[in-house]
Amino acid sequence: MAGLLLFAAVAQALAQPAAPATGIVGHCRFDIEQLSFAGSPADQARCLMEPVGKRGKLGPPLKRLPTGLSRVLERGEPLPPRDKVAALLVAEGIDIGGLDEPLSRARDGDSAAPLARYFVIHDTSTPYYQDQPFPADVDNDARVNDFAPYFPVGADPERFPVAHVFLNRLGVVRIGQPLSRPWRATKLETRVIGLPAKGLFLHIETVAPRRRDPAIEGWNDAIAPRPGFSARQYDRLAILYIAASVRAGTWMIPAQHATIDQGLPQAHDDPQNFTLKQFDRALRKRLAALKRR
Repeated sequence: MAGLLLFAAVAQALAQPAAPATGIVGHCRFDIEQLSFAGSPADQARCLMEPVGKRGKLGPPLKRLPTGLSRVLERGEPLPPRDKVAALLVAEGIDIGGLDEPLSRARDGDSAAPLARYFVIHDTSTPYYQDQPFPADVDNDARVNDFAPYFPVGADPERFPVAHVFLNRLGVVRIGQPLSRPWRATKLETRVIGLPAKGLFLHIETVAPRRRDPAIEGWNDAIAPRPGFSARQYDRLAILYIAASVRAGTWMIPAQHATIDQGLPQAHDDPQNFTLKQFDRALRKRLAALKRR
């Protein structure tokens, strides 16, 4: 959730704009009436997974999806068996609330609305190190991996935690909001589309600290670690993507906060230093292991 403090994001998430009934909005051309970005699932993923650079500037458009995502979104590789995925979650100590439970639905849970379609990757952009360097071993730093800032004691459950899932750099997964609960965490959802979008997106916060870029005047949190995510985070993201897709009954479309909000005022710039090839490699590895089970 880069570009602003976590608690400031909550006020944004509570906004209830009067959304237009129809229209095409955003960089990836979201159709408000159809509740979908433009094109096939593969077309949408190519747009929504474009590289995100510093300050949210997007890299060149993707000409093709990497092998794993191409297999599932273009070639129609079937979902792995539910029982095998359930066993994997148990083995890895990940509890997402059961694979037989439904995901959230759009229009704030309207039973006639589509199930969640988009698997949205964020970075937390916290803790903030100001002008100090990141810890030498940032992946194993206790302050970085502490979930406490995202789960404030006594907070209103309708406002916190601000995402469905949190994933620290050690690969520990903690559920924020149930995956069945309609939620919003991007400006496209809260400021442009409004209530129809609530429930269409699953939000995954990956823990990644930030610090100030001295080349930019004034306050900023433009510098993220390199590599942006740990190997454990990529692996767990792959597992979460597979499991969420099994709950959805179809392969979800991966997306990034910055590409969803691209072109909107005060758009976010996360996830920073995310490498699609590494995520895809982790996805292919987990799918191959599931086939061998």
